[in-house]
This record gives sequence, structure tokens and C-alpha cells, in this order.
Amino acid sequence: MRRCMLRVCVGGLALAWAAGVAALGANVIVNGDAEAGAGSADGFAPVTIPGWTAVGPFLVVQYAAGAGFPGASDPGPPSRGLNFFAGGDGSDVTTATQVDDVSADAAAIDTGTVTFALSGYLGGFADQRDNAMLTVNFRNAGSTILSTASIGPVSNTDRGNATALLLRSTTGTVPAGTRTVEVVLALTRLDGSYDDGYADNLSLVLARGGPVAGVPIPATSWPAVAALACMLGWLARRGIVARRRA
Repeated sequence: MRRCMLRVCVGGLALAWAAGVAALGANVIVNGDAEAGAGSADGFAPVTIPGWTAVGPFLVVQYAAGAGFPGASDPGPPSRGLNFFAGGDGSDVTTATQVDDVSADAAAIDTGTVTFALSGYLGGFADQRDNAMLTVNFRNAGSTILSTASIGPVSNTDRGNATALLLRSTTGTVPAGTRTVEVVLALTRLDGSYDDGYADNLSLVLARGGPVAGVPIPATSWPAVAALACMLGWLARRGIVARRRA
């Protein structure tokens, strides 16, 4: 009987932990780092971009492409991978969209205590004014937009007229009733023939409680606390956990 109790306690702890990681604390954006597929080696050859639906010549370009594209030594994400997003050739505005389901965390979201942290590296080429903007629309079950948040654009002045991707971020509260999040990356050409709006390391992290900053702290789950107390009680009865002396 006591062995069964320990299994229930430990199992309850594991299940509570697994349930807490459904979406809270994880990046909601799919392929936000442009690493899920191969990047274009020259910035022109089309490639498949998992997770995104594009309008216009949306591309993933290799940092090793050269020819004026951002490289490994240019300002940008310190933990950059092989690729970044770019607007592509010949379009005034290129957009890439995805709709991400957060309904697994509906109960927490509907308390009005779930916060979000939206961040990403956005930029452009040299002194050209091409730019990138990332927007998220929080939608209810009927797809009505409840609220919107955005970061960018980063101007050529912000970049010091240098090729660069700069970190931008914002935080807020996820509106109660949110069931999906629409993510829209807009890359705009204002100079030249190529849309040199760039982006990388796009992230949207939801968390229970106060504002999210840096790496989110996993939300505390009361079932997990109860399970832990149960397990510690079992250990104490066997002298494994020290008791206070009278």
C-alpha cells in the first residue's frame, strides 16, 4: 500500500510537471530562428521555410551568403545559427504568417494572469531604409482579435547606417479568452531593388504570473506541490528526510 502511495506521489509530480510545459515557458513561434530548413546560399534561390506561410519572395538566407548580406561578424544575435529571414528580391512588402494554438493553456490564460514576452532581432542593409516588423495578434475561439503587440521596425539610423540586426522586445498580458496567436513578420523595401528587411531569433514566450524577462521561470503547479509534499512525507516516515528534534 505504501509503495503504491509513493508511485502515485511521484507519478503525480511528473504528470503535473509535464502538464505545466504545454506552452507556458516555451517559444510559441515555430521556426522563429530560421533553422528548420536549409537557407539560400545566394539570397535569391527559393527555399522551403517550415512553419510559415509567405506572401511575396520571403526567404531564409545563410549568414555565409556574402554579397552584402549580414555575416557572422555583423551585429546580430550572439547565439545565431546558420540562417536569417529576408524579404527577397523585387517586392515592396513581403509577409510571413503563422497561427499558433495556445488552447492547451486556456484555463491559465482565462485567469488573466498569463503574461507574454515578444522579442526578436530585426534590421537591414547599410544606409538603406528597408526594415522588419514583428506583430502578434491574440485571437479568441472565433478568431476575433482581442489585442495586438509588435516590435520594430529598426531604422537605418538605429543601426548607425550599418548592416545589422538589433534586439527589440516588449511584454504584456495575454487577454483572457485567447486561444490562438497569429504571428506576422512584415519585411518592407524602401530603397534598392532587394527587400533587405532582416529578422532572426523571433520569440514569443507565455508565462504565468508577473512580467517575463529573460529565461522564464516555470509556473508553479499546485498539483505538483501536493505531490512533492506527499513524497516528502513518505520519506520522512522512513527516516530518509531528517525530522526536527522536540
